[in-house]
Amino acid sequence: MTRITVPTPTHGYAPSHSPPDVHYAPGLGLARGLGWFSIGLGLAELLAPRTVARWSGVSHPGLIQAYGVREILTGVGILSSSRPAGWVAARVAGDALDLATIGEAAYEDDEQRRRAGLAAATVAGVMAVDLLCYSELRAGEALEG
Repeated sequence: MTRITVPTPTHGYAPSHSPPDVHYAPGLGLARGLGWFSIGLGLAELLAPRTVARWSGVSHPGLIQAYGVREILTGVGILSSSRPAGWVAARVAGDALDLATIGEAAYEDDEQRRRAGLAAATVAGVMAVDLLCYSELRAGEALEG
């Protein structure tokens, strides 16, 4: 009887035949960071709506609390999903809603207008990151087929 031997690789470990890491995708790390950011922001809006309203120039603390709930739900959605692109798209939609709400505050007095301008610049910056993340996640999904 002839015995067949299979040479072992010279690098010291056998090749892996396991599936690729399905938890890696372009933008996934950024999405996770945005998920935690959403939860943190949502908690601030929910627990300190008057402070957030005063800072942003928006004079509707009840609306700020509702936006806080939206942020928390979106953050949990991002963190619990293996494909969070839809949840990141919800963040982008929330950013647009935030900008519209802040825009309404810009018609008030000079101090509220200044605060609203700063808040709008902040939200626009976050929206740019959200859009970048969404774009990366969608590109990764397209590569998967």
